[in-house]
Amino acid sequence: MTFLRHKKWLFSIAILFFMSCIFFLGHVYIQITKSLVPVQGVPVVITLDRTTTASKFVQTLKERNLISAGTPLLTVIRYTGLSSQLKAGVYEIKPGETALQLLHRVVDGDVLTQNFTIIAGTTQQKVAQDLTKAAYLNYQTSDWNDIKGIYPNAEGLLLADTYQYQGGSSGKSLLENAHRNLMNYLNKSWANRAPHLPYKTPYELLKAASIIEKETANPQERKLISGVLINRLNKSMPLQMDPTVIYGLGAAYTGKLSHDDMQIDSPYNSYRYRGLPPTPIAMVGKESLDAAAHPQLSNYLYFVAKGDGTHQFSETYQQQKQAINQYKRKDF
Repeated sequence: MTFLRHKKWLFSIAILFFMSCIFFLGHVYIQITKSLVPVQGVPVVITLDRTTTASKFVQTLKERNLISAGTPLLTVIRYTGLSSQLKAGVYEIKPGETALQLLHRVVDGDVLTQNFTIIAGTTQQKVAQDLTKAAYLNYQTSDWNDIKGIYPNAEGLLLADTYQYQGGSSGKSLLENAHRNLMNYLNKSWANRAPHLPYKTPYELLKAASIIEKETANPQERKLISGVLINRLNKSMPLQMDPTVIYGLGAAYTGKLSHDDMQIDSPYNSYRYRGLPPTPIAMVGKESLDAAAHPQLSNYLYFVAKGDGTHQFSETYQQQKQAINQYKRKDF
């Protein structure tokens, strides 16, 4: 009888233990398959740094009120051997996403991605300002140091384009990517350039491309303006391109060039100094590099804005004066 009572007692303990395990596993399952963010809610962004452990990951979710208890998720992470496989980064938790789904993404390193656009014609200063506002990007002003290299500054040394980056990544890696793309395309353009161009180096070609970029947004005119640049350089004429003066003025530019502005003593004042400016004056796109490397040949030496986004081109100064009078360009 004593043996039977002991056996029943062990059986009851086993049943109780089994039921407890079932209850615990059921609780774990419910917790890890429950939505972290309501289906009708808005995405939540969390950041996991390189020192993040399983405990820190779970604690982050608790602090954001995404889970009520950390033990279920922590149990899954530890008993599946995933503790050492969590990837640092910025993660966007989507509405309806469960803790288990998020865990799989953290293990895969499926981090939040963002786009950063460098607009053709913008300056380094503007790009730097935009970088400080870029979401989830670790940007520092020192990130430009390696971009500048042997050049006077980093102006023009990024290819205008849209770049994708991972949340939590460095601004330096983004800049290096844009710089690498610029140099690759510039060197390709230089190698395939038209014969007899007056440019001595790829950097000079880049300077010309930046002027073209600032002078027109009209694709049909880029190569024509490139041809005007070539003609004036070959004749040792001052380029007399307004965008170079505007760049030289910097913050002093009021939105319209005055007679006094044209007299400033700046190496960027192409009314006073012959040849190309010391550096590019803006970031460029592929189209302007193509135009600089393959100008449209003509006898044009001048052009004036019509006010509709296009230009009137002239071969002689007399024709240019007539065009200026016609289009009321009073800042010449």
